Amino acid sequence: MYLTQSLHRAVQQFPDEIATICGDRVRTHRQTADRVARLAGALRALGLAEGDRVGLLAKNSDRYHEFLCAVWWMGGVVNPVNTRWSAREMAYSLEDSGTRVLFVDDSFAARVPELESHWGGISTVVHLGDGDLPAGMLGHRELIDGHEPVEDVRRGGDALAGIFYTGGTTGFPKGVMLSHRGILTSTLGMLATARSSRRGGRLLHVAPLFHLAALGAWNGQSVMGGSHVFLPAFDPAEVLDAIERNQVTNLLLVPAMIQALLDHPAIGHHDLSTVEHIGYGASVISEPLLERAVTAFSGARFSQGYGMTELSPGATVLTGDDHEDKNLLRSAGRATASTEVRIVDEEGREAPPERWAKWRCAVAA
Repeated sequence: MYLTQSLHRAVQQFPDEIATICGDRVRTHRQTADRVARLAGALRALGLAEGDRVGLLAKNSDRYHEFLCAVWWMGGVVNPVNTRWSAREMAYSLEDSGTRVLFVDDSFAARVPELESHWGGISTVVHLGDGDLPAGMLGHRELIDGHEPVEDVRRGGDALAGIFYTGGTTGFPKGVMLSHRGILTSTLGMLATARSSRRGGRLLHVAPLFHLAALGAWNGQSVMGGSHVFLPAFDPAEVLDAIERNQVTNLLLVPAMIQALLDHPAIGHHDLSTVEHIGYGASVISEPLLERAVTAFSGARFSQGYGMTELSPGATVLTGDDHEDKNLLRSAGRATASTEVRIVDEEGREAPPERWAKWRCAVAA
């Protein structure tokens, strides 16, 4: 099991179907694989070897998609940097993980000197934006155009795939080390349970891809052979427009995003009928808000996911069928197909189901 496997399968079975849509840029699986292989070749030419860490500080885009695949293609380890952190926190994650090559987009290129003032270990910065190439950086476009494609090393299994930083109760964020097998196992478990993606579907990315929930949804869409539609960040008007323009079938949202969409005055002026599935999580959703969402997106099934970075990340799902029972709407759902859940008492003894509401939950994935 390795995380570029879905790209190989797409190229083999449906190479000319759409892989990514980002603004006016539309690329097929065949085109994406070629760009990924060339970018992987460029990373090798920079001296990176299997197991080396490569960081990305950027908003959502098709280039984020290519970055993830290219780093895994050449056998590296991704370090998606939290865009909401301070420069000191960002620099800490780069130093802590041993990341020496950093990709940045236009939104964060100007922050590189500040990062370097906190940690001077960044040897190479790659600019993957559309603006002018900043001094001292390499150009993403030039790296792809200037290198021949290389073979995928197919590094997978228990090999480290990424270091994903998560907030701790004290001190700096903690880096969680996740393997190819762990991420893929979680993805397959979520897909089998939530039935959230399909071949030919289109997932709109508005949640930040540095977050494991968004990356898990991204991986599930890739595994199923679907297409990815990217917006740099959440904006209600842009989301509504993107759904209609790109015939989006899937969304991953937090309840606050759902609220913003429903409250936007333009929602009644957009065709939302293509949406088949909306996954939500991260916080509790009120029953009135959920009822409004079901009315607005009348053709969609809703599922709630619960997880954490350390679980790669999925643990439980409240499925579309479960949403039919109002008594279950405050539940976090049942264990996914790849997860085991036990409820234990203070002595570690497993509690019978009728007493689950009284005991804390221990989750093992």
